[in-house]
Amino acid sequence: MVLREISEFIYNFQYAEEDIKTSQIAKASFLDFFSVARRGFKEDSSKIALKTINELYGFNNDLKSSVIGNHELKLSMIDAAFVNGISAHNLELDDGHKIAQMHLGAIVFPTALAISEAYNLSGSDFLESVIVGYQVGIFLGSIVNPQHRNNGFHTSGTIGTFVSGAVASKLLKLDKNKILNTFGLCGTQASGLLESGHSGTMGKSLNIGKAIYNGILGATLSKNGFSGSKSIFEGKKGFLNSFVFKTDLLNQKNLLNNFNKFSFNDIYFKKYPFCRHIHSAIDTALKLRINICKEYGAIDKVLIKTYDIASEHDNYNPKSKDELKNSLPYAVAITLICGEINLDLIDELVYDGLFDEDSSSSKINDIKKLVDKITIIPDEELNNLFPNLRPTNIIIRLNERFRGGLFQNTTMIPKGDIENPLSLEDLIDKFKSLNPDYNLSNLSIIDNMEFHDVKQILEILNV
Repeated sequence: MVLREISEFIYNFQYAEEDIKTSQIAKASFLDFFSVARRGFKEDSSKIALKTINELYGFNNDLKSSVIGNHELKLSMIDAAFVNGISAHNLELDDGHKIAQMHLGAIVFPTALAISEAYNLSGSDFLESVIVGYQVGIFLGSIVNPQHRNNGFHTSGTIGTFVSGAVASKLLKLDKNKILNTFGLCGTQASGLLESGHSGTMGKSLNIGKAIYNGILGATLSKNGFSGSKSIFEGKKGFLNSFVFKTDLLNQKNLLNNFNKFSFNDIYFKKYPFCRHIHSAIDTALKLRINICKEYGAIDKVLIKTYDIASEHDNYNPKSKDELKNSLPYAVAITLICGEINLDLIDELVYDGLFDEDSSSSKINDIKKLVDKITIIPDEELNNLFPNLRPTNIIIRLNERFRGGLFQNTTMIPKGDIENPLSLEDLIDKFKSLNPDYNLSNLSIIDNMEFHDVKQILEILNV
């Protein structure tokens, strides 16, 4: 029932009927995706994925698409989307939705770009599929969470497979029955475990790449006549009953009432290259840094009170950049000592020995000393505010030289949420910081991308 209604939505949706605000957000999201994916292509995980695809499949295929970050390289449609998905997620800077608890841009845009370019589709076709993908992902993610995430599943990998299938179905112009078949094939491939991210590995971005790969595969198989279960989502042995919670027909009817409750307009953008659950702590630490300035040596203790999921990011000894992205104590310590936190700073700290047992850098040693003074406490009152809010309270106690003074501050909504948004200027600044050598004038084509073919758009953007 749920998938049948979604299939109707996908089949009937037209970009021309969408309002200007949604169109602008779609374009801002694309700008943010392109910014992150272009820089993310330089990371080891993208290089390894590219090398692996060449080993397994070679680079010869008629339907070819671009790899963001390498204008000379064209891969098969599905392989290009796979690599671009990894590039878009490996920096921990891609957009997301707090109720659906998943990253959408890293799935939607690689799928839409690869198919649109390979089939020489228009920018309006592209945007139409983008809005469909976000809406389906937000709806399904909001249905299954928080239970799905609490069961250990990475929603961006599991629901992300349905999202990619929805985008691909729209672009391939499948009929309602074939869209249903696509979902059936996506559901039986859906996978992705949170342990990949919490243990700090490249497996987290692989979940994104595989979701995209499986979604395109499912839609293409369906286009060619391959059948999939039409009850894969709500059936007795389907996705909901196996991965989320036991359901019945009445519950399914209630689920459909939520289809328009959450929208594309509710997504957040990320400012810091850390898991989103750490961002409110970083914002709080930045505010406290104004009071403490460079006197961080006077800090005696740091108490971080936050909601349960954020408190689980308690890695006190990260040994790689992937592990660091999920370390709440290191994020706070680096922020308090350096007064900022960004990719270039992290690369500099890693070079100076952040993950080494011993370092000659005084800054590195100061960070590690401060980490040892940090205590994380899950707070029931703050936890009750999640997921609508993502609150973190930090209390800093200074030593006797500062007469045992206390400083504290609380952030309820991290920067980038719809209630505390990043502006278009902020997104441009983010783009410049990630891609300092890029000619920003090329980005102007995004403003009117519905009037251009996607091939033409990529020829201008992906230089």
